[in-house]
Amino acid sequence: MGRIAGAVIIVVVAIIVAAAVAVIYGSMSWNRSSDASFARLLALADTTPVTGLPTTFSREQLDSLPAPVRRYFGRVLIPSQRMIRLAYIDHDGEFALKPNQWQRFTSRQLYTTAPRGFVWDADIHMLPFMPVRVRDRYAAGSASMLATMAGVIKVVDQEGTPGLASGALLRFIAEAAWLPTALLPSEGVRWSAIDDSTARATVSDAGIEVTMDVHFGTEGEISRITAMRERDVNGTSVLTPWVGEMSRELMLVSGVKIPVSASVKWVAPEGEHAYWRGRVRGARFEFR
Repeated sequence: MGRIAGAVIIVVVAIIVAAAVAVIYGSMSWNRSSDASFARLLALADTTPVTGLPTTFSREQLDSLPAPVRRYFGRVLIPSQRMIRLAYIDHDGEFALKPNQWQRFTSRQLYTTAPRGFVWDADIHMLPFMPVRVRDRYAAGSASMLATMAGVIKVVDQEGTPGLASGALLRFIAEAAWLPTALLPSEGVRWSAIDDSTARATVSDAGIEVTMDVHFGTEGEISRITAMRERDVNGTSVLTPWVGEMSRELMLVSGVKIPVSASVKWVAPEGEHAYWRGRVRGARFEFR
C-alpha cells in the first residue's frame, strides 16, 4: 500500500511539474510573439510618410468644429501641444467574458497614429496558474484577435474579416481619448454637430468607415461614446449597440489630459453585457 501511495505521489508531482513547465514555456513564447507584434507595428509607423501632417496643435484647427468638440480640445490640450505619434498605455482592471463574471486583468498597449494601429496584449487571470492571454491587433484596415490558455492552447483565432476590422477601427477611435491629438480634424476625423453636448465623429481608414457619437461632460471632457459595432454571435457578425464610459477624473501626461479610467459594454437584445473596466497605471507618449 505504501508503494502505491508513493507511486501516486510521484505521478501527481510529475503532472504538476509538467504543467508548470508548460505554463512557463507558454508565457515565454507568448511574450516573444507579442514583442514581435509590437516591433512590427513600430516598424510600420517608422516607415509611414507623415509629410504634410502637422507637428503641433493650434487653436486655428478648431475653428470649424462643433462647440462641444472645441471645448473638449480646449480642456485636454495646451496651445502648441506636439502631435502624438506613439502612445504606450498600461491598464489594470477587470474583464468579463460572460455577464457579471469579472476576472482581474493587466494589459499593455501600443497605439500608432500614422498609420492608425494598435497592439493590445492582455493577461486575464481566469484560473489559478492558467492565465488567458489575449492579443488584439489593428493596422491600416486589417485586424486580428488571438486568445490562448497560458499562451499555449488557442481558444480564439480570428483574422482578416471585415467585421473584425471595422470593430477594431471603431475601438481605436473610441480609445483615442487616451491620445487625444488623434481625434483632431488634421488626423482625418470628421466632426458633425448633434447638440450642445454631443457630436458625431466619422473616420475612414483603408476603405473602412466608422461613426460614433461622442457625449461630453460639463467640464468639456469625453464622458461617453456610443456606436453600432460588429459583435460575434455564434460565428455571425451582428451590429450591436456599444457603449464606452470615461471617467471625469483626468490625469496629466506630457501636457495632455487623459481619462484615468473607463468601462465598456454591449447593449444586446438579451441584455447589457459590461465586459471591460480598467484604470490607467502607466502612460507615455512619443511625438512627431
